[in-house]
Amino acid sequence: MDKKQQAMQAAIELFATQGYEKTSIAQVCEAAKVSKGLVFHHFKNKDDLLRQVFVRMAEIISEVGSNVDASNQGLSLKDRLINLFEHIFASMADPKQKLFYQFDYQVKCQPSMRLILQDLLDERYGLMMASFEAILTEIPTANYPVDSHMLIAEIDGIALNYLFADDDYPLQQIKQRFINKYLLLLGL
Repeated sequence: MDKKQQAMQAAIELFATQGYEKTSIAQVCEAAKVSKGLVFHHFKNKDDLLRQVFVRMAEIISEVGSNVDASNQGLSLKDRLINLFEHIFASMADPKQKLFYQFDYQVKCQPSMRLILQDLLDERYGLMMASFEAILTEIPTANYPVDSHMLIAEIDGIALNYLFADDDYPLQQIKQRFINKYLLLLGL
């Protein structure tokens, strides 16, 4: 991992655990074991660091979407939807992704962060909508704009509860009930 990546990883951890407002560039430098000069060589300011961290997080999420697209080849509508849900829940359960979910929670809860990232948040939401709509538009019983918003909201809620739950959170059982509920709702 190069020095820029070290700084970004430290920023993710600090922004996720203590919030953007409470994190200084000095803390990022200390956690990453890099100099302020190096940080300011790669990032204009703290806002730029935040934006680049968010872009990196979005790239990782996008990789999950690419994996879904690749594994959806030749599957039925029902199986494509199940595959998408399986990938989303697998990402959620991955311990390495937990910081990204914590970071995402901080972004959504802190108006200052949302303001800095609004265009990127809108873009990411549009991509999530598009991934659901790509499948839902082919399902006659689906109301794809409404169902896409519902799916995103419900997945966000599950992720939030999982993030702050004890170790005994029944994520796998919730995933299965979630899948069964949407298959029933959509008549699949």
